[in-house]
Amino acid sequence: MPSEFTFRRRVEFADTDAAGLVHFTALFRFMEEAEHAFYRSLGGAAFQWREDRVVGMPRVAASCEFLAPIGYGEEIVVHLVVREKRAKVLRYDVGFSRDDEDGPAQVASGSMTVVYAQRRHGEAAWAGADLPPELARQIEVVEGG
Repeated sequence: MPSEFTFRRRVEFADTDAAGLVHFTALFRFMEEAEHAFYRSLGGAAFQWREDRVVGMPRVAASCEFLAPIGYGEEIVVHLVVREKRAKVLRYDVGFSRDDEDGPAQVASGSMTVVYAQRRHGEAAWAGADLPPELARQIEVVEGG
């Protein structure tokens, strides 16, 4: 069962700051892109417009720490690891690396927690809901560090 997912991403000009280094907000987008690609690999989606409601997986917590500068044009690998799965919640650890002269080098690390939620059309309030069984049964937690 899937418990880890790897996603490659080249740093584009729009991802950088005035110094040509990855802007901190870009890492959050990269985490989300990897997460969405993970769901697609399982035949699902992080957001769906259904006949009677909208379902999604909003973030309730997210963090990220730079360990080394990341520059324009570099290819980074985003490694998503499932650390927790509850009825309505998934928590991921995310590692960012690039290939350096001596092999892969970690350049950032982060985490995010998402809640499966839904709202009926015409209503403003979202409510937590259990993960769909077809998604939940495909995801396994990686234990340890």
